[in-house]
Amino acid sequence: MKEPNNLEIRIRNHIIPSIFVGITISVTILTLSFLHIYVIPIAKFIVFSSFASSSFLLFMEPKKDSSRISKFVKSYIIAGLIGILGFFISTYIGIYYTIALVETVISILLVTFTAMHPPAMGIGVVFILERANIFALLFLFSGMVLIILFDEFLNKFVYVVKDEIHNK
Repeated sequence: MKEPNNLEIRIRNHIIPSIFVGITISVTILTLSFLHIYVIPIAKFIVFSSFASSSFLLFMEPKKDSSRISKFVKSYIIAGLIGILGFFISTYIGIYYTIALVETVISILLVTFTAMHPPAMGIGVVFILERANIFALLFLFSGMVLIILFDEFLNKFVYVVKDEIHNK
């Protein structure tokens, strides 16, 4: 029963998950750029920033409460729905007031539904800037599915845990 050294633990607990964050977001961006060409560039980059932050949390902080897949999914759905509503009211109250209102409502709902996953906050802004349409929703859900699949698959290859150390 060989104890892992600090280098092995650092590689498996930090370096490999960091590489997986890069792989996940790279494949997500590549796939979505081929699938959805109707997205306004600035909004697309906000989505990618949110996805990158979510990937970081899921891989690098898997034990944190905000890193659960269920919170990831709930938070993005809440933020997307409220963002779409914001898109429709922005013509009446202006974009800046709408963003402030939408981000406040998203924040309240994330807390209310215990779906605190901070990267989702940017999604509300995306739907205000983006035309609220089926392509924007497909873009969001496709990215969510890709990140979930990568998280489920790649996380099997990382993290030295006490049980694993003693079972070698």
